Amino acid sequence: MIAALLGRMYVLNRIASSRTPGGHSPSFYRTLGLLADRGGRRIGDLAVAVHVSQPGMTKIVRALEADSLVSRAPDPADSRATLVSLTDLGRAEISRRGREVAEHLLPDFAPLTEGERRTLQDAVDILTRHMPGESTVPVEEQ
Repeated sequence: MIAALLGRMYVLNRIASSRTPGGHSPSFYRTLGLLADRGGRRIGDLAVAVHVSQPGMTKIVRALEADSLVSRAPDPADSRATLVSLTDLGRAEISRRGREVAEHLLPDFAPLTEGERRTLQDAVDILTRHMPGESTVPVEEQ
């Protein structure tokens, strides 16, 4: 069941990415989402989580920082290290992007019956209760 769910999520993500080009790489948005879900992180930790090289993540963070979507600050646990954190503008951007992607996927969900919609909402509720991390997309009825 988990493998099937992950497979469907992969397809949904791929369709969403192809329908809503955002002008940035998927790694750019994954980094924003990760920071929204888990808070400030070191560049090396971000690189591992997003599956890019450390120099690649440094480039992503510089682009995010240039757009004022993230900020850097000394790591309180190790003054030699830096933590990358989402700014309010970054939080607004990931939320905006989530709404944009959802809009582009709405036609695929239009044919669902009311029962199928309830079933999907039940699945979302179950995953929300049992999975760590906050939603990067505001919960709205569509």
